[in-house]
Amino acid sequence: MAVCLAPRAHAQADVAQLPLEQLMQMEVRTASRYLQSALEAPAAVSVVTAEDIRTFGYRNLAEILASMRGLYVSYDRSYHYLGMRGFSTPGDYNTRVLLLVDGVRFNDNLYDQAPVGTDFPIDIDLIERVEFVPGPSAAVYGANAFFGVLNIITREGRQPKGAQVSTELGSHGHARLRFTLGTVDAQGSDWLVSASRSTTRGEDLYFPAYDTPAQNQGIAQGLDYDRSSSFFAKMRRGGVTLSLSHGERLKGLPTAAFSQVFNDRRSRVADSSTRLAAEYAGPWSPSLHFTARVHGGQYRYVGDYVYDYPPVTANRDTGRGRWVGSELQWVSTAFQRHKISFGVDYRRDLDITQRNLDLAPEAHYLDTSSSGDVMGVYLQDEVALRPDLVLHAGLRWGKHSDSKGSLHPRLGLVYLVGPATALKLLYGTAYRPPNAYERDYRVETPGGVVGTSSLRSERIRTTELVLEHAPSGASRALLTVFQSRVSHLLAIGDAPQVDRLMFSNANNVGVDGMEAEFEQRLGPDARLRLAYSWQRARDALTRETLANSPRHLLKAQWSSAIGSADASPSGRGRVGVEAIAIGARSTLASRLPAHAVANLTYSTRLVGTDVSFGVYNLFDRRFADPASFEIHGDSLAQDGRTWRLKLTYAF
Repeated sequence: MAVCLAPRAHAQADVAQLPLEQLMQMEVRTASRYLQSALEAPAAVSVVTAEDIRTFGYRNLAEILASMRGLYVSYDRSYHYLGMRGFSTPGDYNTRVLLLVDGVRFNDNLYDQAPVGTDFPIDIDLIERVEFVPGPSAAVYGANAFFGVLNIITREGRQPKGAQVSTELGSHGHARLRFTLGTVDAQGSDWLVSASRSTTRGEDLYFPAYDTPAQNQGIAQGLDYDRSSSFFAKMRRGGVTLSLSHGERLKGLPTAAFSQVFNDRRSRVADSSTRLAAEYAGPWSPSLHFTARVHGGQYRYVGDYVYDYPPVTANRDTGRGRWVGSELQWVSTAFQRHKISFGVDYRRDLDITQRNLDLAPEAHYLDTSSSGDVMGVYLQDEVALRPDLVLHAGLRWGKHSDSKGSLHPRLGLVYLVGPATALKLLYGTAYRPPNAYERDYRVETPGGVVGTSSLRSERIRTTELVLEHAPSGASRALLTVFQSRVSHLLAIGDAPQVDRLMFSNANNVGVDGMEAEFEQRLGPDARLRLAYSWQRARDALTRETLANSPRHLLKAQWSSAIGSADASPSGRGRVGVEAIAIGARSTLASRLPAHAVANLTYSTRLVGTDVSFGVYNLFDRRFADPASFEIHGDSLAQDGRTWRLKLTYAF
């Protein structure tokens, strides 16, 4: 059965070199866990390529995601939080999106956190493309595939092919250095090794909620710093791939979150993570393809908080998670008009430890440790009912050791109106059980989390209608409408006790919306992309709009070559302009107005060196993001105009 419009070889090509007409039919892997054309996939897949990252000067994964249709990012000076289709619950550590790197789960087993900011431990220069599949995908991936699945596909050693050094300088004392080596050895093995170091001094920040003489007039001095290091190695030979990633980050806390003493230099958080993965992929027979993965990792969090009980006391909050896992998948085309995939996923949580104590005098408030298992079995069938009509049907059974097993279906009907047009009707469900942090973290101190009744798994069901149209190699359009219903939503909020927080299952939530996207090539070297999203996320009982839920999102991108093809390399370049507008959002106590920011990036090649200069928030707009419960004040001001100069030299 031929269900893919593009050949498999496209998946191995450098996406940055593909012309637009091939990008329209690019193969994606994330929607079904095997390669298929984006047009035929049972989802409205969004893709950002390495060329997009260079053209628009993205500095971290959060900026990449903020450029994608239907997504928006908030920042609380500690972590970046991803919003999807109008849903970004304050205090949620990106637990409702499943993050994959080269198909392997990247969420930790302690907080279920998807790191999307400076805590993401892989340098973005090593990203070949980012795929985002919106909507619940538990039938394919299990828990955390709640509002969507992100898959980061990393580069191969043959792509830099040689040594590469990159350095950059920017606003607020930012500096970064990266060294990468890529090669293909005599045996045909592809090697990539890269190390990065980044540091940002940050700026002194003003917080109106602390504007008193005793609290430095609300100015946090020298506390917005961010220092991180990362290492990544990858080897591919034949059907075998091995990878290792390690990252460390130290971030100052200027917000005095969790009722801390304001403007104390000891306030900070540290994250470190190590992940290993091995994969084999190859044919068992002409009609049966087999993929096996084993992976393991460790995540560690250390938060130093300063409280005035009295007296002023340093408190340390630590968490560690260690896990190993395996995946087995078979994809069969043995039956005419059927493409059947089935598999088993298993993860063993070796250790999940959480501790909280005062350092001097020493006093312990929390010391808990647990372990467990997560497993799932799934079956999917891609059935060609007619040459122009394909049915995707999937079912997964999953179980966590501390919860009951559950079944989750997925249905997708894809009608190929023509070779360049597809109409898709999609339905799916997902679930997310309480993670170890929500279930076990209980600290009876100021700003701490107190006990609550037993928590239930939250669930979602979504129906979506998608129309994709690529009338020529120079244009592409997409329109989608969706409806989601969330039950037993897990959220953190104020506890009955003063200055305490608690987790609970909140009311049910309804989300309705639509998304539209248009992309057009304007001549051989210019491209335009417009994306608009409208969504309404409301409490099913009170009918109130959720916090941090904009009704409107508007994004525009334009890029063009500058200089003629006959000019010298220094006379040629590329400019990328991006504008992102976010509608008004409710905070926990008020409402923030809509805002728009524009970014400008120019890149060229000088004396054998790739040069990129970017200005972010070009017009120096003042705006803020909603804050979570643990932060005093209901909003946090974001950066004004900033800049970055980046130089990359290959030898």
